[in-house]
Amino acid sequence: MADRIPVTNVDIAREFRLRHLAGSPVAAITNPALRICLVNCAELRMKHAKSEQPTPDGKRLAAGDTD
Repeated sequence: MADRIPVTNVDIAREFRLRHLAGSPVAAITNPALRICLVNCAELRMKHAKSEQPTPDGKRLAAGDTD
């Protein structure tokens, strides 16, 4: 899988807080099963956020069409 987004411990802790899970974010980072789940969730969140912001091509920018 060449298109995997790198996920840091900070991203995992953020995902832990966003999902309102019980316990400590540090425990989530050290627990392998929970870490895998949170990494996948963080990757999906990043891909979704990235896809919502398409970049216009050069012709559209030159024409002033930024919608």
